[in-house]
Amino acid sequence: MVFVAAQILACLRIVLDSPFITHYLADMCIIISPILALIGLQKVTNLTKNTNRHFLTLVIVSAIVLLPIYAITAGQLVTSIVIATLFIYGACLVHKMKCVAPMQQKILSGCFISHCLIMYIQAFMLVAPLVSNSATNYSLWLQIILVSHVILATATALVLPFLLFVNIEENLQRLVNHDVLTRLLNRRGFFMQGEKLLKQGVAYQQSFSVVMIDIDYFKSVNDKYGHSTGDTAIKWIAQHIMAQLNDNDIAARIGGEEFALLLPDQSLNQAQVTAQKLCDAIRGHSLRFKGNTINLSVSVGISSSYDANASIKTLLDQADKRLYIAKAKGRDQVVISDQQTDHVANGVM
Repeated sequence: MVFVAAQILACLRIVLDSPFITHYLADMCIIISPILALIGLQKVTNLTKNTNRHFLTLVIVSAIVLLPIYAITAGQLVTSIVIATLFIYGACLVHKMKCVAPMQQKILSGCFISHCLIMYIQAFMLVAPLVSNSATNYSLWLQIILVSHVILATATALVLPFLLFVNIEENLQRLVNHDVLTRLLNRRGFFMQGEKLLKQGVAYQQSFSVVMIDIDYFKSVNDKYGHSTGDTAIKWIAQHIMAQLNDNDIAARIGGEEFALLLPDQSLNQAQVTAQKLCDAIRGHSLRFKGNTINLSVSVGISSSYDANASIKTLLDQADKRLYIAKAKGRDQVVISDQQTDHVANGVM
């Protein structure tokens, strides 16, 4: 809207002899329009912070610099350079965005880069007659540049809201499916991602294992040291879990002190090795927080399946049973069988 206002003010030069309105205010509006777009991008992406003051300073400085020169070529030159610089920054900002719509992201970045190049070309055309004796008339090219501005601004106005909407929706999905404390998946996210990986495993005839993990004597940690220490302990365990996983593995916090893992293409014995490494790593380190040294351990139950009919819930329930066997046997250990039998229904081991 601000960009359109700038174009309308500039077009009034045909019928209105008031350079302050048709030149100065038009130039200020055209400088402010990309700034507003950049502020919107920053609020959504959270890539940079506390730059609004810099933008305000840029607007004030531009207003002061343009005031004595707005009616001459120098005013247009300053405006062109400022806008080109803003669009360079905008292109960098869009490039750094983590977005699930890469095509639209590239289009928006291309619009910003094109805006930048056009403004530099315009600056060159404004400077050329001043530094040379050439009588070349660039009025036609300047009109083409003006039309290009309108087209690019329209394209930006169409793509930018879509890109921001997709980005916001992705962030909301992340909040819904992730645990705030550990940034791991929550129970809902675990089942959603788990079913996808399970289907892939079945399609490629891969084994898959589910691991249930529970922090031993966690209630006593909360009671003795306080809930803030308990939260730190949960995050500390989550970090150890992530350190043991491969890129395709998924981890979730599915309860207060309970975690679940899905290990694609890992057999029962391979998952046992992974879980044992995790137990050893936690046992071999101490959590230090608020002057306290806390020794933690975890109990682990594992289930595994090759069966296409097995579900994440079935595997999770079986792993949970074995987790409680591990606790009954003294904690700080990994259990991979029901002891009564190594084979249970639905192809789960």
